Amino acid sequence: MNLQSMETYTLWADFWQALSHPIRLRVLEALRCEGALNVGQLVDRLGIGQGHLSNHLACLKNCGLVTTEAQGRYVYYHLADDRVPTLLDVGEAIFRDHWAGVATCAVVSQKPAPTRS
Repeated sequence: MNLQSMETYTLWADFWQALSHPIRLRVLEALRCEGALNVGQLVDRLGIGQGHLSNHLACLKNCGLVTTEAQGRYVYYHLADDRVPTLLDVGEAIFRDHWAGVATCAVVSQKPAPTRS
């Protein structure tokens, strides 16, 4: 990949944006740990509404991170790339080492920076 152009960096940032919602991370984690799951199973495991979940599944599917397979009346979601579990493992490891910085980053959290008294 040629990372020289601003368009490429923008698209690369969009890739990370697809991973940047807690529900989408929970979906990927569930699929990593349990294998293929249908929407009803994901709703039960994540404790969220089907409509809300469907929007996140559509995002993950459109970005190529999950695929679907129809089996009878159900559509099952799978991780689309065998490297996704490794990406999650590495991301979790880095996060564990830097969670305090992430928690206080005003840019990422869009919270105002703490003021010093």
